[in-house]
Amino acid sequence: MRRHSKSESVGKSSTDIEKSPDKTEETKRKRQNFVKEYLVDFTANSSLHGLKYIGEKERTFLEKVFWLFVVTCCVVLCAGLIRKVWIKWNESPVIVSFAETSTPVWQIPYPAVTVCFETKAMQTRFNFTEYYHLYLNQTSLSNLTEAERNMFEDVSLVCDDHLAPRDGRNTSDGALTVNNLKEVSPNMTDVFFGCKWKDIPKDSCEDLFSGILTEEGQCYTFNTLGAQELFRLENLHEEYQYLDTAIVNTTWTLESGYVDGTPLETYPHRGLGYGVKAGLTFLLKAREIDLDYLCKGPVQGFKILLHNPAELPRLSQQYFRSPLSQEVVVAVKPNMMTTSEGLKPYDPERRQCYFPSERYLRYYKVYTQANCEMECLTNFTFARCACVHFGMPHGPKMPVCNAGSIACVKAAQMELVTAEVQTGLDEETTDDNLGSAREVAASCKCLPACTSIEYEAETSQADYDWKALFQAYKLPIPDNEEDLHYARVMIFFKEAQFITSRRSELYGQTDFLANCGGLLGLFMGFSILSVIEILYFLTLRLLCMFYRRRVAKNKASTVSPKEDQDCSSPKPSKMYID
Repeated sequence: MRRHSKSESVGKSSTDIEKSPDKTEETKRKRQNFVKEYLVDFTANSSLHGLKYIGEKERTFLEKVFWLFVVTCCVVLCAGLIRKVWIKWNESPVIVSFAETSTPVWQIPYPAVTVCFETKAMQTRFNFTEYYHLYLNQTSLSNLTEAERNMFEDVSLVCDDHLAPRDGRNTSDGALTVNNLKEVSPNMTDVFFGCKWKDIPKDSCEDLFSGILTEEGQCYTFNTLGAQELFRLENLHEEYQYLDTAIVNTTWTLESGYVDGTPLETYPHRGLGYGVKAGLTFLLKAREIDLDYLCKGPVQGFKILLHNPAELPRLSQQYFRSPLSQEVVVAVKPNMMTTSEGLKPYDPERRQCYFPSERYLRYYKVYTQANCEMECLTNFTFARCACVHFGMPHGPKMPVCNAGSIACVKAAQMELVTAEVQTGLDEETTDDNLGSAREVAASCKCLPACTSIEYEAETSQADYDWKALFQAYKLPIPDNEEDLHYARVMIFFKEAQFITSRRSELYGQTDFLANCGGLLGLFMGFSILSVIEILYFLTLRLLCMFYRRRVAKNKASTVSPKEDQDCSSPKPSKMYID
């Protein structure tokens, strides 16, 4: 029996200790080989184009570098193109196109027609020109009564800006100012001589037109919604009314149009065809003695605006003119814009319009871009001047500006228009009013309504010589009508149908996915199954491989070396044993 010396045992233990670092390095090397072989396995079995040439052992180094460069270029180029698709989808997801079918004009309301006389104060009631010169003369000014001074200042609100006296009242009682303007302005019988609707004469134009208060003073409108449907009366002041009509609309909304089963004769009126006989005709008149050439300058006649029935007209901004002793023929072409329901999930800034439930207006029930801009102007003017123009719908705690504040009111209009182009409001200032005005301007964001209707007017005109007509019929001209001027206006739809424009998705989610999938497939052969394949290699296949590796190790540890040599089964792969 052989005995082992103590020194021999100690030497053996020292040798085992020296070998332990080698085992650590070997284990680390085996793990690296495992990761390498696993990646090679992925590239060999992946459906992505080009990867298998990178992992194949038979390929030379140069070939592998070439294919790695090609795959990298394809990935970078594909990512750049997908980024462009994303930017286009994110920044301009909306396309405006024409509807597939035409829309008959009877499906939309006839345009609202608002008429304003250029003479704001009839000379026989209040001679504005005379009082202007009296007001400028300090001697004669002291002889004017307070009522006369107030009347002149009130009328100057609807005249050219430079005529308003800067040393006049800054604010005034709104109800008194409006009453003064109505007292001296032409009434319905002073302006209208006769009216026809759908070729049927009316006994009185009051059957069609009603009074409306605008920035131009007292005007007359046809087919505009009543105050109950247009305004939020609970938020408005109660000093005076803007609309005199009492007709209630129950059948039409801007968003949905006329409800099913609506009769042909309804309100707001709708055209039943095209041409003069299916439209509106009215005859306007003015007396030479009542004309004023100072208030609004040398041009006399009438301002006319065609607008949406759900909008408050602003004739100070846009209109066409009907001169005296002229006939104006107006052919109307509607422009209607609708928006698909698929755009509702998008942010209003992206689709560039508001649905009715998305934007609340304090003074209007119906959202339109024009109503929003008018309300914004009201709030901005109040923040800038501490008062508002009488023609702006406003709340009960907002004073009405008068002649002394008219310069501020006009300046506020210009500041609001130019606020978006980095002018006056963007400059540093210590003015508290200007700071609050900046906040109001920033909160406006009056985008168009997602459903909107506008009316384009094509006008033509010719002389209207009514005296020659009387002479042709050999009729005597009454003495009291020698100084009369007439103007005839005929408004009708140009065509029986029109083409509607429609906002819809340029790239929906499905389109965006299809575009990205097409680029990925074109450059890399990528598909949804490729995503599943990558997830499979990172999860399920990896777990299964570790499991099989552990099982193989356990089997290897329980088999003796001799039994291992005699085993007829093949040796497990190194990849799963190490």
